[in-house]
Amino acid sequence: MELSDQRGPGWEPGPNGLSFSTSMPRELVHRRAISEVFITDMADAGGSRVLVGAQWPRWHVFYGAGPAGVDSALMAETLRQAVIVFAHRRGVPLTHQFLMPHMAISLAAAELDPRSPAEIVLELDLLRFSGPPVNPTGLLMAARFLSAGKELGRGEASARILGAAAYDRYRAQRPTESDAGSSVPLDPLQVGHESIRNVVLAAGARPLSWALRVDQAHPIFFDHPLDHVPGMLLVEAARQALRVASGIPHADFASFNAEFRSLVELAHAVEVSASLEGNGTESGSAGVRISRGGRVLMSLTGALKVRT
Repeated sequence: MELSDQRGPGWEPGPNGLSFSTSMPRELVHRRAISEVFITDMADAGGSRVLVGAQWPRWHVFYGAGPAGVDSALMAETLRQAVIVFAHRRGVPLTHQFLMPHMAISLAAAELDPRSPAEIVLELDLLRFSGPPVNPTGLLMAARFLSAGKELGRGEASARILGAAAYDRYRAQRPTESDAGSSVPLDPLQVGHESIRNVVLAAGARPLSWALRVDQAHPIFFDHPLDHVPGMLLVEAARQALRVASGIPHADFASFNAEFRSLVELAHAVEVSASLEGNGTESGSAGVRISRGGRVLMSLTGALKVRT
């Protein structure tokens, strides 16, 4: 598999040929804040597999990882970045736009050492692609996450890739009038956060339903301007719905499967609804829908993990 070499200055290979010395250029993961770039390196492993290096921080203003285990949102964001880097190193121009129709994550029963940043290796496999081998228009990729040889979890993600002109045509009919009024966020402690800025749910009109709250100044979800609600915010909305529905503020997904059926518009009022089976234990499962006027825009099913 031909990959262009875009390693930055200070690159030092580790035992597996990957470096954790510096982050990859921020443009390759569609981030502006250098602090939010988790990918450090990528190397061809032969066939349809590449190895990806990533570093996870010991503490983060939004993501949480430590003795209790791995944060599903951090794993999902790392996978998102890895897929985008892979596509750009296969020839996709930096001006192209990425849409995410599907993402799945499963966490292993593993812990991280809280005394140092975690060096993560992703075994990233290309399962399917559409378009030319160079500059593909679509990807389906699977990942295995490892740290010090120990499996942390697995993931799968697809990407639909559009050039600037194609994306402009796709978004030509986006709404200009807003019906997304202001909303009062839930208590941060209710959804497992300390800062009100990280709360993406507001009180809803029905039991087990909430209004989606979108802060376009949020430094993680809106690291740069977007014309729609990002997929990672929707995944977090599903996780917060799980936490409120279960009554366990620090619950997480042991696994989830998310289908993004349509873009969620910034101008639209959107409902987040949840159903929960089980009694809030490791065996519990949840279903979350994000919808507008009865039309499902994103659906997620997942298994509950209680973080301690």
